[in-house]
Amino acid sequence: MAFDPTFFQTIRTLYVQVPFCPERCDYCSIPVSLRPDLANGYVEALFREKERLLHREDLSRLETLYIGGGTPTVLEPGLLSELLDGLKKELPPLAEITVETRPDVLTAEMLSLLDSKGVTRLSVGMESVTSSQMGFLGRTMDPVDSVRFVEFVRNRFSGRLSMDFIVGGAGYDEKQFLEAARTLLTEGLDHLSVYPLTLEDQTSLKARHLRKELPCDLEEMAGRDWQSAVRKLASLGWHRYEVANFSRSSRTECRHNLRVWQGFDYAGLGAGAHQRIRSVRTVNLPSIRSYELSIRRDMHPVHLNETLTDQEALLEVLYTNARISYGFPLDWVSSAQTGKDMTRFLGEWVACGWIDSLRLEEGRVVFTTAGWDQLDTLMGQLWSVLD
Repeated sequence: MAFDPTFFQTIRTLYVQVPFCPERCDYCSIPVSLRPDLANGYVEALFREKERLLHREDLSRLETLYIGGGTPTVLEPGLLSELLDGLKKELPPLAEITVETRPDVLTAEMLSLLDSKGVTRLSVGMESVTSSQMGFLGRTMDPVDSVRFVEFVRNRFSGRLSMDFIVGGAGYDEKQFLEAARTLLTEGLDHLSVYPLTLEDQTSLKARHLRKELPCDLEEMAGRDWQSAVRKLASLGWHRYEVANFSRSSRTECRHNLRVWQGFDYAGLGAGAHQRIRSVRTVNLPSIRSYELSIRRDMHPVHLNETLTDQEALLEVLYTNARISYGFPLDWVSSAQTGKDMTRFLGEWVACGWIDSLRLEEGRVVFTTAGWDQLDTLMGQLWSVLD
């Protein structure tokens, strides 16, 4: 099937940003407020932006709702209940509803609330299994016994459970992390996301790095630690279906993220939320105050706006599909589609062990672990050939 950008121009996923947290972590660059008591006005603004989206766009093929943050579960239970009900109103039946959270704010009462409101998936920011790495990351909470935490959640929540971890930095211990990951797989954890530590602008860690208080090659070391960890996770039996994401089986992959990686349009609500609809990519104002003020004035709360050309849209979809274990159809870069002879080019990638030769014979470009290790470089090369 030749690449057709209009095929992907149906909104399959909706992301909602809830930028409230109990603390500011040293690695986090997301604009958040530590005042959840100010959330009532923000939720009202979200509902108004959602109504505009419904009037403007067709959401009849929407499949997933992802409520991220921040930490949405720091909201007062009554307000969170109102938020969940209001967001689902007028939407079609959804296959997946995810809420992000963290273990120190996830009470038994909160789990029961989320379950009763039809939430099907929790994404929990665990971040680390050691207190020293947790301190380095700026988390004031102690590491949680992940096995006991799984049992705690399972007794009160019927949906799927995902955990996020960060690899790298002072205190990171690969042995302890892999031991936890092995046990979690045995205990039936559904999903695992593992990210290398990065130094984002406007963060405490970045400022410390600029003051030379941290090793100059911190990110490079974290990248090497991450490559080692993800290889070993796969050997433990975790299904690596995306560069940084693992599932217990194909049935527990994150449907929301898959639809985005596959290239379908996605809508976003809230301060700092991203969306791409019909090749127009927008980012909302990151400031909660500015976002609310814009909504109250019946203005679009847009901070950045970019229209992709057909070629840019192709590159973006190629890159995101290259990140998942299914790859992309060879026809998308065939001579009929692009006017370029890719036989020799892709043959060199096969020879280097960067793409799967058997899958290529079947008509798909699927990257190997070695190819994923240098995906940015390889996709840059592909772009230069197609350009």
